[in-house]
Amino acid sequence: MERLKQRISENRFIKDTSWNSFGVLTYFACQWFMTVVVVWLSDDLRNAGYLSLAMSVSNFFAAIALYNMRYFQVSDINKEYSDSEYVASRVFTCVTSILICAVFIFIADFSPVQRVIILIYVIFRANESFIDVLHGIDQKNERMDYVGVSMFIRGIAMITAFIILLWLFDLTVAVAGIVVFTVLVGMIYDLPRTKKLATYSIYTWKQVFLLLKRCLPLMLVLFIITTIGSYSRYSIERIHGTEALGIYASVTVPTLIVQVAAFPMLAPLTNLFAACIKEGDRKRFLRIFILSSAAIIGIIIIFTGLSLLIGEWGLGILYRDRPVITEHAYLLPRAFIVSGLVSYIWLMNIIFAAIRDLKGILTGNLIGVIVCLASTDFFLNRYYIDGANYVMMVCQGIVVILLITRFLWYIMYDKKLFSPETDI
Repeated sequence: MERLKQRISENRFIKDTSWNSFGVLTYFACQWFMTVVVVWLSDDLRNAGYLSLAMSVSNFFAAIALYNMRYFQVSDINKEYSDSEYVASRVFTCVTSILICAVFIFIADFSPVQRVIILIYVIFRANESFIDVLHGIDQKNERMDYVGVSMFIRGIAMITAFIILLWLFDLTVAVAGIVVFTVLVGMIYDLPRTKKLATYSIYTWKQVFLLLKRCLPLMLVLFIITTIGSYSRYSIERIHGTEALGIYASVTVPTLIVQVAAFPMLAPLTNLFAACIKEGDRKRFLRIFILSSAAIIGIIIIFTGLSLLIGEWGLGILYRDRPVITEHAYLLPRAFIVSGLVSYIWLMNIIFAAIRDLKGILTGNLIGVIVCLASTDFFLNRYYIDGANYVMMVCQGIVVILLITRFLWYIMYDKKLFSPETDI
């Protein structure tokens, strides 16, 4: 009977993970296709630059909205905080991120068109972040299939609305359209299903703010990771102009496939790492870490190699009427390495959230962002837009080395971590 239950559980895990992978791949493929469509349906690269700028700037405010709480939430096996408290905290962070963005864009030196597009896109990201807390409840209840189906539907709705509205109207209306359609999907599909899984309880704002305080290091980590990537792109626009950013974004956006390929593999690891710690299974924890690391490294090698062999040819197919983009195919190999390093940092993020060493991961990433802020202008002035790849490789490489070193210390010397009674 126990063996039958285990087999049913394994089959359910495979089914849910498959749905999640399919949904994630579809969603991010649709986001990527938006950056291609905006080039196809525009007379020049200005719209591509506007969209890329909005995506880059929105990452800062999405970090506030998302708060990087998903891994903490899913690994909260002992239910230290309730579902109601997680949802209430996310409502607070989403509203806060939109208000801060509204202030920022009117202080910063953006054009009126850029301000409107950025604000609308941040609202889109805030909705995305709210749905993420619902997905945390789904994942905790082993319903990753809900997550996958939601991301599939939202991806299709998003790209369909974007193409039709950009073709009929302009970029501003198209971005507003993806907000409307993805909000509707969240209301019609996600909310009813998560309500059936959630455990509702009376909560106080004092407890919600205690949760936010507890997870503040994780939010800062996400903000820092975002800063390394977004500040480099923002600096391209600042130093070399909007069209240069449009070229860089158009060339390097296919490299997101590394993160898209890695993310479905990383998402279920939160539950596995938390279970290993609770059961005191150090060997299984380390085995999962090694296999995950090898998978990410393999993905990096494969796609970097492909970019060297067929990168220019692939860009020529995507942007056949934009030779200025294919001329910059040399950006691809280093951009794939950057994307792979981001995926690896996410793996370490999951691990450090599971072992509850929030200060450790914050310190490692903080050193990386300091190097980024100090060296970005140097690299961009020396290597033109390829400087963004160089600065990100250096900064993220430093972060990865520091985090692996600290993690190995835990594995070798922290005997309390894998005690069966460890409280996570």
